[in-house]
Amino acid sequence: MKMKSSKFKVQSLKLRNKGLTLIEVLIALTILSIGLLGVALMQVTSISGGMFGREMAVSTTLGQDILEKLRTLEYTSLNTDNALLSGSHPDSTDVSDGLAVGADSANITDERGQTTGPLIYTRTWTVTDNTPAANMKTITVTISWTAKGAVHSIIMTGVKVRS
Repeated sequence: MKMKSSKFKVQSLKLRNKGLTLIEVLIALTILSIGLLGVALMQVTSISGGMFGREMAVSTTLGQDILEKLRTLEYTSLNTDNALLSGSHPDSTDVSDGLAVGADSANITDERGQTTGPLIYTRTWTVTDNTPAANMKTITVTISWTAKGAVHSIIMTGVKVRS
């Protein structure tokens, strides 16, 4: 009996070592391809998120740039720069002063604030007098752009105090 059982074990091992069936290989390839498609989808999502993050960073930089330029302009009891007059900007005077490349929503720039690259960012600002207190102006800068058919915008606010 011992001899039969050892023969049976040897035959059973031989049967197991014949390899994989075609169905087992196809199932393994299907599972592998589903996993690879998931990784590819994550890669596409990551790239898309990276592009949106870049656009947000550029628009924030453009907004900070114009807000800092506006804060350096003159606002005294005797004289106020045109870009700090109450209302919507930019206007034609802001364009001639070099603060904008076009009036109102035509102030479209590239990521450096120039008109030489892909023009996708629109910079506008609104000035409100005596807010939040007397002798102060609130400057609200809006940067907007369109990506993948959707309009995005960032709004930044700053205050200019009369000197």
